[in-house]
Amino acid sequence: MKRAERTIMLLVMLTAAFIQPVLAERLKDQAVTYANFDFVYSVTASMDHVYFATNGGIIRYSQIDQKWDEPLTGARGMENETATEIWVNTFDDKLCISTDIGYYEYDQLFDSWLPIFELPTIRNDNHHIDVPDHLIPDFNANYMGDGRFIDIHGRSWSISDVVDDGFGTLWIGTWGFGPATAHPTSGNMKLLPYGLLQKRVNAILPDDTVIWVSGAVFGDFRTGLTAFNPEQNSFFYVESGLFGSFPAEDVNCLAADEENLFVGTPHGIYLIEREGWTVDRQISHRRGLPDDNVLSLAVLGSGLYVGTATGLILIDLVTDSVGHIRPGTFLDHPVLDLEPVDSSLWIASVAGAFRYSPATDRLQRYQDPELVLFSTVYDIEKSENCLWFTSDAGVVRLNTKTAASSAYRDRRSCTDSRPLVANDSVSAVASDLGMRLIFWDADGPFSREFTTDDGLASDNVLALLMDGDYVWIGTDRGLTRFLWNNPDRVD
Repeated sequence: MKRAERTIMLLVMLTAAFIQPVLAERLKDQAVTYANFDFVYSVTASMDHVYFATNGGIIRYSQIDQKWDEPLTGARGMENETATEIWVNTFDDKLCISTDIGYYEYDQLFDSWLPIFELPTIRNDNHHIDVPDHLIPDFNANYMGDGRFIDIHGRSWSISDVVDDGFGTLWIGTWGFGPATAHPTSGNMKLLPYGLLQKRVNAILPDDTVIWVSGAVFGDFRTGLTAFNPEQNSFFYVESGLFGSFPAEDVNCLAADEENLFVGTPHGIYLIEREGWTVDRQISHRRGLPDDNVLSLAVLGSGLYVGTATGLILIDLVTDSVGHIRPGTFLDHPVLDLEPVDSSLWIASVAGAFRYSPATDRLQRYQDPELVLFSTVYDIEKSENCLWFTSDAGVVRLNTKTAASSAYRDRRSCTDSRPLVANDSVSAVASDLGMRLIFWDADGPFSREFTTDDGLASDNVLALLMDGDYVWIGTDRGLTRFLWNNPDRVD
C-alpha cells in the first residue's frame, strides 16, 4: 500500500512538472537562498563533503577545503518540502533525501531534485552513532553528557544527529545552534557557523566586504545582526538578547560610519562599536529622541539623520545633541527612507518625496510630472546618474544630469513598504507576487515579474540590494541572491 501511495504521489509531481508555465521555469544558478540553518534534522558525509539537512534547506561543508560550499537551496524540484533525512555515497556522486512526500535524488548536472520510487542502495563507510558521553565545547557552554548543552546565558539546545565519518571526525547536527564537529577521542568540539541568525530579513546594509542583515523577531531562537561575506561564503554574528544593553528586538533599519553600526528599532537606536562589536549606548526618548520607533537611518557628515514614525530627527554625533528637522512638514508623518546624495538628503515619507540641504536648511518637495508620487513615497535609491522613487502606484526615474523623468505604473495592494534597487537602466521593486524587474530603454520601460516559481524564497519581499548582475532579496524566509542578468533567461 505504501509503495502504491508513493507511486501515485510521484505521478502527481511529474504531471505538475510538465504543466508548469514557461515563465515559471526555475533556471539553474538563477537563485540561491541563505536562511537560518540552525536546526539540523540529519547529517551524512562522503569523502569530499558533509551534508546537513536543516530547517532552511540542505547545506554542505567541504572536507577538502575546510570551508562551506554554496548551499543547495537553489536546486529545482523540491521547492515546498523539508528534507528530514539525507544520505550520500562514499564518492559523492549519489545524494538522496527523504521528505514527507517521498524520496528524491539530486542531479548535479542540472541542479535538480528528481523524485524516485524508493531509496537506492547507497554505499558509505560512515555511520550514525549515539550522542557522545564526553564533549568539550570550545564555546561558552557546558555539555551535560546526554546530548544537551546549556550556555552561560541559560539557553539550552541539543544534539539531533551524529555521524562518525571513519576518518577521525564526528560531524554533529544540533537543534538550535546548527552544525558542529568534534574529535571522537578527545571530545574537543567546535561549532561551524553558517546562515542567518533570523530568517526574516527587513534590513540589508552593504559594508565593505560584508552585507549586514537583520529583521523582525518572530520566535527566533537566536536574534541580532548577521554579517555575511559573499566572497568567502562566511558568517559572523552580533547577537542580541544576551545582555540588557542589546535586547532581542525587531530591527527596522541599519546605517554605518567608520566607527559604528547604527541599529534602528521600535525602541530607539543602538550604537554598536566596530571595535569589539559591543553596544556603546542606546539613544531613545530618555536621551532626547522624540519618538523611539525608528524607521530609517542615514549618515551625512557628522550627523545621523533619523526617520521616525512621527518625523525627522538629526543627531549630532560629535555633541550628541538631538533636534527636529522641519517639524512643520514632517511632524506626525512617518519618514520611511533616507538617501544621502552628495551634500543633500533625499527623504521618502507619507507626505511625499523631499530634498533637504543641511547647509541652507532648505527643503524642496519633488513631484514627478506623471503624478506617480502623489502621496506616500516608500523608498528612494541613487544610481550613478539617476534617482529612483517608489509609491503604491509605481516607480519613477529622475535623471540627475538632465532632470528628465520617466515613470512605470505598477500598483501594489500591500502598503506597508515597497523596497527598490536600481542601476541606471534596470530597477527591481517589490510587487504583490514577489519582485518586478523593470528595464528602461529608449522605447519606454517594460517589465518581468519574478515569483517563488523563479527561485524567490517567498513572495513577501521586504528588502533589496543591487550587486552587479545580482539582486539580494530579503524576505520573511531568508536572503536570496538572484541573478537578474541571467544570459539563459528570455525576458
